[in-house]
Amino acid sequence: MKRSFRRLGGLFAVVTLVVHSVLAAALVAHARLTGRDDGRKWAVATLFGGLLGVVGYVRAGD
Repeated sequence: MKRSFRRLGGLFAVVTLVVHSVLAAALVAHARLTGRDDGRKWAVATLFGGLLGVVGYVRAGD
């Protein structure tokens, strides 16, 4: 049972990082289309937030 929770946690972590990567790419694309120059900053903030969430989730499981 513990193994399946661990596997589910790993899947959750991967899905979270993939979703945040897609959001970051969308932020950069939107910024380019609208002529804004802060898209990269928001993309980095989005990725960092996703990474912190995954790290917190993994650490809570230990």
